[in-house]
Amino acid sequence: MGAAFTIGMKDLRQRLRDRSAWIIAVIVPLGLAFILNATIGGAAGSEGGGFLTEILVVDDDGGEVSAAFLDILDDLEADEIVSVETATSAADAQSRVQDGFPSAIVIPESFTAAAQQGSPATITVYTNPDEQIASQVALALAQGFAAEINTVQLSVASVFVGEGTDPDPVRIPGLVAAAQGGTPLATVAGIETEGEGFDLATYFAIGMAVFFVFFTVQFGVLGLIEERDQGTMARLLAAPIPRAAIVGGKLIAAFVLGLVSMLVLWIASSLVMGAEWGNPVGVIVLIVAGVIAAMGVTALVAAFARTAEQAGGYAAIVAVVLGLLGGTFFPVSQASGFFSLVSKIAPHRWLMDGFNLLTAGDPVSAVIPSALAAVAFGVVTGVIGLLMARKMVLTS
Repeated sequence: MGAAFTIGMKDLRQRLRDRSAWIIAVIVPLGLAFILNATIGGAAGSEGGGFLTEILVVDDDGGEVSAAFLDILDDLEADEIVSVETATSAADAQSRVQDGFPSAIVIPESFTAAAQQGSPATITVYTNPDEQIASQVALALAQGFAAEINTVQLSVASVFVGEGTDPDPVRIPGLVAAAQGGTPLATVAGIETEGEGFDLATYFAIGMAVFFVFFTVQFGVLGLIEERDQGTMARLLAAPIPRAAIVGGKLIAAFVLGLVSMLVLWIASSLVMGAEWGNPVGVIVLIVAGVIAAMGVTALVAAFARTAEQAGGYAAIVAVVLGLLGGTFFPVSQASGFFSLVSKIAPHRWLMDGFNLLTAGDPVSAVIPSALAAVAFGVVTGVIGLLMARKMVLTS
């Protein structure tokens, strides 16, 4: 055990002096997480980068109905959901949207009068094909308001149909006011359950940590092949130490590198990005499980390579494929059908599921199955890889 520890510490000191190890282990994953959150996370309205839908409004009506719509937009603007600007005319709004503005809503002249008299009226929405989210929001707002007006008009028409009389222009305004002020028979109550919610800043921080730990452990796991390629394996074998200690030393270095990498990313992303990983005990459990899984998969893949460069290439390909399949860049747990089922062959999927439970506020016990699944991947693949690595040491 002492010999394995000595070899492991020697490798660890060597790797810590290697700038590329720090770049792969910390700088790149943290940078990618920050960039993904600033772009994708911002567009999705995640914490730390909310997305405001910009809408131009033209009110050619100036009546009560259009004022009600503007009040709705004011409330949404106060909640930082939309950003409203005023255009001088429909032509001005159309021109600005053509020049790149996300969307515009035009309320025509005499819209209030038409709505109160039950006459047809059209709200025009100009959309920018390059701004799909903003365009859909503007359309949804206009369509929702139009639907409310149609409901009021239908209520007024029902009164005259029920009476068997023709519409009376004198009575219509009063009926409209009564319909608008009535109490809905059916309402929707939104109840938010306990939990932290879905935070993309946290998701990307965790995803990049899980993804890159499969690269970080390569600096230790591939050490055996490097020793053989550099001709230093013979000197290790000539030393009065058990041959198993050579393999054990490389594993110690790989484990510490992976552990330090994820711990640093955990702390750094929490401080820099405001990521909330969840219960610290559960986080440590999943980090250890993730490092074990990464070591096992890398050891198995490297066992089929003849050189260190070849092993690094094989391990990188497998790490990328499993990372994409396991949902480190996008939440595959929300997918359905065949893809969701296949993604479970990647240890990344189990790790991400476990971390997602923690970020939702679940207890440590909830992530034990995910942690055990990741450890199982590491143990099974690692045992096979170590048996092949031991054979390489014995035949060196």
